[in-house]
Amino acid sequence: MARKKDTEITEYKLKNGKKYFRLRTYIGINPETGKVINVTRSKLKSRKEAEELRRNLKAQGPNALSQKIETAQKKITASYVYNVWFEVMKQDVRGSTLGRFKDTWKNHTEPEFGDTYIDRISPDHVQKYVNNLASKYVTYRSIANQLHRIIRYAIFRHWCNNDPFDFVIMPKKSAKSSRDNSRNFYELDELKHFLDVAKDYSRMKYTYFLTVASLGCRRGEALALKWSDVDFNRRTVKIERTVAKNEDNKKVIDDVKNGVHHTVPMSDNLYSILKEYREFCDKIGDHYEIIFHTKNGDINWAQQPDLWLKYLYKFDKKQCKKWNKKHPKQIKKPLREITPHGLRHTLATLLYDGTNGITPKDIQYILGHKTSKTAMEIYTHVTEKQKKDIKSSINNLNF
Repeated sequence: MARKKDTEITEYKLKNGKKYFRLRTYIGINPETGKVINVTRSKLKSRKEAEELRRNLKAQGPNALSQKIETAQKKITASYVYNVWFEVMKQDVRGSTLGRFKDTWKNHTEPEFGDTYIDRISPDHVQKYVNNLASKYVTYRSIANQLHRIIRYAIFRHWCNNDPFDFVIMPKKSAKSSRDNSRNFYELDELKHFLDVAKDYSRMKYTYFLTVASLGCRRGEALALKWSDVDFNRRTVKIERTVAKNEDNKKVIDDVKNGVHHTVPMSDNLYSILKEYREFCDKIGDHYEIIFHTKNGDINWAQQPDLWLKYLYKFDKKQCKKWNKKHPKQIKKPLREITPHGLRHTLATLLYDGTNGITPKDIQYILGHKTSKTAMEIYTHVTEKQKKDIKSSINNLNF
């Protein structure tokens, strides 16, 4: 039986004598515009290739195909996709995260890919880009990830077909060495020494660092604390907000990271120091609601504790130098330097030593961590007895 003639696939010949096939096929109706979608493809090397192409085009469907055609006509750039993607992200992420998105886009992604058509970004270009990032930045993966997220969003919107990252090998590590955080915490004797120095350096900063070390809160959470969060009767402190930057890089009060609100018991020492500091503030006429505020009562930047630590360590070095000059046989070593986050790490390390009955879940409760389990499960499993054990353990640290 003779093969039925396929009117959608025709053979033609060029002037140089080479034969090719042309495909003209009906895909369907665009559901949004109601327009008929016909596709034409030329210079196909065989009838089999034309038939395979037709099957693939029809499998995509009229809606997806019409968007790809529209993309090709509009020549959608990475900048266009970023702007659409950014508006979507606004609904789901914190202002500080949006600010980081903007910084990464402005400083890295846009200069390299902003004007590039999203469906023309090649694996070779991306590979060169990530290699260059890895040679300069420890955080190269998070920088490159923005481009990847934009491309995946474009694929989701049918603005491009392929993900060039599928053919890119991410460098295993940066050429820049990262900070060694394995010792970014204090042993108990080091913490006591640190707090003694802080007490000599500044009353407010001593109270701040003692609060962070005793509650295990993040530095921004401590900066956002209000006196109303401190319950002197129950001897607890509520952790419900943090200092952050919004998408315009302005400092604001925001919800805590992961949205995990929690109440932490005060040690006897923190209770006494906060009580004394409140009385001191009242005495000097400091009636601001924020505990650790600026001179005019405003919130501090989240990075401010870094500067406090920097100058505290300088103060300690000068004190050690003076002491060692007068007491050459009793040499004092300056404090080992850690970050503000290291004080948070310190509490968890000191508490969870495997001997005082404190479990990883208790530490999770104290620090306000959110894992794969819900915050509700955390609060359900930390019983009143465990909360008493936590307070007892913190007290036993005696700092």
